Amino acid sequence: MSPPVPPLGAATAAVFRLQWKRLVRGKKLRLGGVAVGLVLIAVVAARYAQADSDPAEVMLAGLKLGFFTMLVFLVPFLTTSGAIAEEVESRTFAYLSSRPVTRLAITLGKYAAGTAAAVALLGGGIAIMHVAVFLTEPGPMIDELPATLRSGGSLLLLAMLYGAICTFWGAVATEAAGIVSTLYLAIVEFAFGMLPGVFRFVSMNYMAQQLAGLPKAGLRPDLVPDIEPWIPIVTIIPVTLVFLALSAVVVGASEYRFGKA
Repeated sequence: MSPPVPPLGAATAAVFRLQWKRLVRGKKLRLGGVAVGLVLIAVVAARYAQADSDPAEVMLAGLKLGFFTMLVFLVPFLTTSGAIAEEVESRTFAYLSSRPVTRLAITLGKYAAGTAAAVALLGGGIAIMHVAVFLTEPGPMIDELPATLRSGGSLLLLAMLYGAICTFWGAVATEAAGIVSTLYLAIVEFAFGMLPGVFRFVSMNYMAQQLAGLPKAGLRPDLVPDIEPWIPIVTIIPVTLVFLALSAVVVGASEYRFGKA
């Protein structure tokens, strides 16, 4: 007699713990930490290289160029794109799926672990950058805290979305998870975020930047209509849920084969 299937919450938590341990012991989380550290070093160096530099402007540039343009793509990609693909490639998915847990729990647990790791790295990086940039300016450190929290919240919403996107493409194209995820993020999220007019609204990265209050960039920003702050929220969250649901459907319906002998 087969053991009873545990509740979805317990099964998801078990998969989360296994995936978290795998991330902590692997190289990808450390690579993400190194990337965050390098960005922080660059921003802090730019802040104190000139005595008359404006800390608020340095903070804004660090968020725009370091986090929204680079780290928010890289870190969730590292922690989630291989969540399903690595199990298939290493031939452990058949064993994992034969355990008394549903494929939905496997998908949710792996997504949650990867996204939690990405959120921890990005959130911690923003907090450290805020303190380091405003270290010699206690007044502005407090005054600029709401803006930093707003930017941080926008970035974390985006990290949750990118985690769902990378999990989905990793489940769809297990043998090319990294390539397909990179192409999607590069074309839809980055390139479309630079286009003029309403085409820019396809990019959730652009939406998140507007939620964070960052200035418009890219081609002809004067042609891009302004949007209310609530619009990015009611756009990013549903898109995240759609990609997560699609991931669960793909994992649940796929009969993964092993292409290598």
